[in-house]
Amino acid sequence: MRYHVFTRENAGDDMIHAGTVEADSDRLARIYAHRTYDEEDWEFMGVVRDDDLIEVDEQPIVGGRAR
Repeated sequence: MRYHVFTRENAGDDMIHAGTVEADSDRLARIYAHRTYDEEDWEFMGVVRDDDLIEVDEQPIVGGRAR
């Protein structure tokens, strides 16, 4: 499964997309992200499953749902 890695250097900073990792579980994704992207002293690092990303497209949202 593919995971996106997001990081932030300082509290209040915008999050940045650091890259991706491939892992068989959330636990392994956290470990792989830490080992792969720990070159900075990040204040925050998190992973998001690729399947959990929701695309924001140009279609207007009516009644809280995309058409």
